[in-house]
Amino acid sequence: MAEEKTKEIKEMAEKASDLAKNIWLAGLGAYGKAFDEAQGTYQKVTDKVKQAQESTKMFDDLVEKGKQLEGETQEKLQEVKEKANVNLEERLSKVKESLTFNFKKTADSDELLGEISNKLDLVLSALESKETKAPAKKTATRKAAASKTA
Repeated sequence: MAEEKTKEIKEMAEKASDLAKNIWLAGLGAYGKAFDEAQGTYQKVTDKVKQAQESTKMFDDLVEKGKQLEGETQEKLQEVKEKANVNLEERLSKVKESLTFNFKKTADSDELLGEISNKLDLVLSALESKETKAPAKKTATRKAAASKTA
């Protein structure tokens, strides 16, 4: 019987030892699982930080590219404005010349202006003389027409 009790005690001791070992292994497994999850979370956070840094860098790069393009656009716009202004001035100059707004005084210009003035005076005096003669004819015509109806 003592052997049986010894055997039972050994079996119980083995069971207790196995149970203690399993408890130890379960705790160790829980620690390992928690460590792995923490490491995964840390990796995710690190990845997000890297993404944020990359996003910031990409944003900064885009801003720089935008500044560069804006400068190039402003230069092109200025060139186009200058060309348009020169073309406009040339066109206006040609139009003025064709309409003789660009009258250039020469030695003969005073003499020519005098001749034009004299001709204009002749035309005006001829018009005035016609105006003074025309009303007399009209009144005579009216008087004759009035006497015929009467």
